[in-house]
Amino acid sequence: MTADYPLTIQQITAYQRDGYIQLNDVITGADLTAFRDSVNDAVKQDTATLDPNRVKGSYEQIFIQCVNLWHRYPKVKPCVLDHRLARIAARLMGTPVQIWHDHALFKEPHTGAKTPWHQDTPYWPHEQKMHQLTIWVALRDATVSNGCLSFLPGTHRYLDIEPVNLGNPQDLYAVAPQTKGLKPVTCELKAGSVTVHNGMTFHYAGPNRSDGMREAIAIIYMPEGTTYHKVPHPVTDPLNLKQGDKLSGELFPLVAN
Repeated sequence: MTADYPLTIQQITAYQRDGYIQLNDVITGADLTAFRDSVNDAVKQDTATLDPNRVKGSYEQIFIQCVNLWHRYPKVKPCVLDHRLARIAARLMGTPVQIWHDHALFKEPHTGAKTPWHQDTPYWPHEQKMHQLTIWVALRDATVSNGCLSFLPGTHRYLDIEPVNLGNPQDLYAVAPQTKGLKPVTCELKAGSVTVHNGMTFHYAGPNRSDGMREAIAIIYMPEGTTYHKVPHPVTDPLNLKQGDKLSGELFPLVAN
């Protein structure tokens, strides 16, 4: 993928107004096949040593989760760092963008539980919490039946709301009473289509009631110059960062201006 995806001014305006947007047919043909196969193989390798008969905790019941595959699997790297996806992020965000991390999210057939309503950014160790965004790539069709995403438009403006415990979620209206009356928008996607959402936009995925795996990968971007806020996170815990350090270098590359 080389040429920019043809974003319109109207789409950029809609994203900035609503905090999310659906973009169709972003990855197609052989590119989609290579992307899907590389992520699939990486997830299989990452989870090969897990006991299939283990008792899963409430969080693990939601999805199979593998973070930063691009660091460890050479075939995933060009997919995650793809300039075309990064340019979508930069144009919607309005700033140069760095990779924060990737996040394979496979929801298992019949057992993949719902993903509760939540915002993403409150979980992340960033001092700036306004413009991060996620490009959520459907590697196979994402439907209501298998757990596609839904969004609450405009909720990217809701700041300082406590993070939802995904394993033991509170009632949304108890956490964010200002969401009462908002109508969710559900985004079914063909394989290769994406949703893009601001890290503060409330979103949800239903359970997977289908016979097949819901296969998706989230690629998360942050504005250039994002600095570290000292809270626990598996991506930054090993790095011995100090409060206010820039998240930079080969782990967090600049991918689009």
